[in-house]
Amino acid sequence: MPRLRLARVLIHAAAVVVFGAAACATHQADTVQPEEVPQLLSSPPLAYPESLMLAEVEGSVTLQARVDTAGRVDRASVRVLKSTNPAFEAPAIAMLLGTRFRPAHRDGALTVALIELPVRFEIKTTLADSVAATEAVAEGQRLARVGTLDPAVEAFTEARRLDRRLASSPTIWWTLCWYGSLWGRAQEFISACDQLVALAPGDVRARDARGFARALTGDFPGAIADFEAVIAGSASAGQRAERAEWTQALRAGRNPVTPEVLERLRSREP
Repeated sequence: MPRLRLARVLIHAAAVVVFGAAACATHQADTVQPEEVPQLLSSPPLAYPESLMLAEVEGSVTLQARVDTAGRVDRASVRVLKSTNPAFEAPAIAMLLGTRFRPAHRDGALTVALIELPVRFEIKTTLADSVAATEAVAEGQRLARVGTLDPAVEAFTEARRLDRRLASSPTIWWTLCWYGSLWGRAQEFISACDQLVALAPGDVRARDARGFARALTGDFPGAIADFEAVIAGSASAGQRAERAEWTQALRAGRNPVTPEVLERLRSREP
């Protein structure tokens, strides 16, 4: 099986990802080089480890994998060839497994290809951009609190464009999760809730916000699991008591987040 050269640059919210040209490789004498190498079609966001991002630690991981004739990466074939920091390896692999390619071709037919992919984790933010990003986050929070959600999303998108580190900011995702649910759009923003918990799995505010959204979208078992984490965590006594009542209602098949509850919570917002 030939090892291919593949060059592609992707810019994600959290990092610059470079699918660089593969190292020069040998192959069997009777192996014919494909006429067309795999072409990248789509790739999920790369999760920059938050601790390394905040510490401004950059690095790279070089992966090897096979791309099958469906354009998917063979999970069993993934190998880490080089890595500057073990913490970068899992997110690089996760991103690669979610990447989709146009398969390689040889003699007009699809073929499996072995590729080597350098994935670089880089932070490129100027001081001016950071200041503007902070202002955009504040504007997004202000808009979300009063239910102006689409402009809030635009403000957060601009903030992440200016400072890629904000893609891993629980503040942004909590705001979208909580206020998206509070203002009647829980189904649209449930993915923000999942992103929030992925970034801060031990944060009771994150679990509480997602539990709130799950209750509103009818995912009662998921809401119960999140609220139980809140009850067992470091929430205030009053919040724990209320979430215990909500959990009891959910177990009985009743949604405790009624229109009256939503109105009460909204009235607390400026």
